[in-house]
Formats: sequence, structure tokens, C-alpha cells
Amino acid sequence: MMKKTKRSFIVSLVFITACSYNQQKPSADKQVVLEKKSEVEIQAVKKQSSLLFVQKKKIEKKVVKKSPVIVKLLADADKSVKEGKLNVAVATLERAVRIAPREAEVFNQLAIVRFKQKKWELAENLAKKSSLLAEGNPALKKSNWLLIAAIRKQKGDYKGAEYATSKAKKYKL
Repeated sequence: MMKKTKRSFIVSLVFITACSYNQQKPSADKQVVLEKKSEVEIQAVKKQSSLLFVQKKKIEKKVVKKSPVIVKLLADADKSVKEGKLNVAVATLERAVRIAPREAEVFNQLAIVRFKQKKWELAENLAKKSSLLAEGNPALKKSNWLLIAAIRKQKGDYKGAEYATSKAKKYKL
């Protein structure tokens, strides 16, 4: 984060210096237009650098591959859920947890199935665990917090649901 801020500051400084360097003094109206233009350019550069950072993170995530066994188990569990066989899906996902106990997506899917089974406490705890394991995956973290908000609404904890929704909004996709 510090590198990004430092880089943005340097780019901003270069743009400000380049925009302010002029042989003749512009009129007051032109000066305001030039300042607004340089500020827009600075914002554009900042946005572009943050987009590059996000693309880099997406690429890094793609490099980390899941085990083919886990991929198969997740697909089987998803199929079971679609067929309405929630207990089969739970058994499949619990097997996946035993194989890959640090896989955030497995915990997320298990939390969703437990939510469908109306096992609120268990679903919330699984979603929290998934969120803790989902470092570097804002989409999954957002999904977990939205699930927690839905669970809390079902339990009648509207303040807790509001808090979980606000946490979910922090994760930009």
C-alpha cells in the first residue's frame, strides 16, 4: 500500500510540475482550467494504477490452482444442492474440508448449504472462517459478509445484519 501511495505521489508531482511549467503566465481563467485539467489527469493516472494493481492480483490468483480433487468435490456438492440433496452436499463438502482445511471456497459453499438447511449459527461460523481464509480474495470476502447479513436477518439480529452489510460494502469488486 505504501509503494502504491508513494508511486501515486511521484506521478502526481511529475504531472503538477509538468503542468505548472509554462513560459508565459496564463490568465486567471486559463489557470483555473489548467489546474482542473491537471487534477483530472492525476485522478486518471491514479485510477489506471489501481486497475493495474487489481489485474495483477487477479493474475496471481489464477496462478494458484486448486487441487483437481477439490474442484471435483465442489462440483459434486453443487450438483447435489441443485438436486435438493443437501445432506449429500454437506457430506461432500466436509470431505473437501478434511482434504483442504485452508480452502476458503469450500467453507463458503458449506456455509451456504448450512444456511439452506436453516442451521444459522453453524452457517455464520463457517462464513466467518471462510472470510478469514479468503485473504486476497475480496469477492469471496464480500460474499461471506453478505451471507452473514442474511443469516443475521433470519435470526432477527437486524443491527448485526446492518453491520455485516456495511462490512460487505467495503470490498470493491
